[in-house]
Amino acid sequence: MEDSDYCEMLMFLTETWNIFVNKITELTEGSAKCFIIESKTGKYFFKVYQKKFDLNTLSNEITICDFLTKKGFWVSTFLLSKNYRYVEEFKGKLCTLQNFIDGITYHKFELPKNLLYNSVGVLANMNIAMEELPIQLPLGFDHDWLSEWSGNLEIENYNKLLTRLNCDDENYNKIAKDFEIKCKLLSSFDPTVFPFSSLTLENTHGDYNVLQLIFSRNGVKAVIDFSSCARIPICWELIRSYSLSSEECRYGIIDIKNFIDYIREYLKIRKINKLDLELMPYFYLVTLLRSSFGYKGYIEKKNNGLLVDPMDIKTLEFAFWRTDMCKWLFDNADYISSEIKKW
Repeated sequence: MEDSDYCEMLMFLTETWNIFVNKITELTEGSAKCFIIESKTGKYFFKVYQKKFDLNTLSNEITICDFLTKKGFWVSTFLLSKNYRYVEEFKGKLCTLQNFIDGITYHKFELPKNLLYNSVGVLANMNIAMEELPIQLPLGFDHDWLSEWSGNLEIENYNKLLTRLNCDDENYNKIAKDFEIKCKLLSSFDPTVFPFSSLTLENTHGDYNVLQLIFSRNGVKAVIDFSSCARIPICWELIRSYSLSSEECRYGIIDIKNFIDYIREYLKIRKINKLDLELMPYFYLVTLLRSSFGYKGYIEKKNNGLLVDPMDIKTLEFAFWRTDMCKWLFDNADYISSEIKKW
């Protein structure tokens, strides 16, 4: 963080929340700009959201956290500003200040197996509680998203995106190779043969994975960041949460036996329609194939002559990983689904 940004944030926190800051530590995981704030009055978590999040979305997050707190879950606590608002604006983006939750944290792909299985149990219990949410959550994958599939259009979009990147760019060859892989998979995979519209939609976290969890030595202590909460296929939340947390997944693969054990831990607490589970690997594959997240942001910055920061590079590396996972799922989705059908 630049010195000028640091000073601006210091002043903003003092003027808005009456926090006199001793130390600011920027966190480097995740897409939002997040900071640990230390002062004489305590320790706080300051979050500056991406532009895609609006006031209504963050109001939902605050309502959800209040609801889950009353249900006995340890989640984020938002602090009112001097203006009696939970959500303020910093440098043109919405932001919140929360109480800091102390505990053990892990990076992506670093969660020990015992904590991994404990975490999916917490997800199951939280999903049960969220059936009674007092608000209507948005659809994460609506009917239009499902019905507007066109493999040819997706291929065209990737090809157009690549033309915007200078071929002398240090990451051009890797990005071009990844786009070639994705286009080949798009040509070979027909999602219209799967009844994705029948997937059961559930109120859920929307971004449940190791980065949103704080642990004690025995298990999950708290769940944070409910800004992506939505009604989505719970099977997607399950496979995605595993793939971003389990150690072997850093290589773009899934240990099928461990993953099935992970699903079974969830099912001990909360049942899921079997068809949802059978469709799960195919639906995850579709969502990854269609997404240019990471690539698009990097290319747009380079095309506009903007400075690429370390967060952009981390997001691009995450995009590389997602393409590797696409390849693995394309080769193994049938096997995962067939193993589930045996239950």
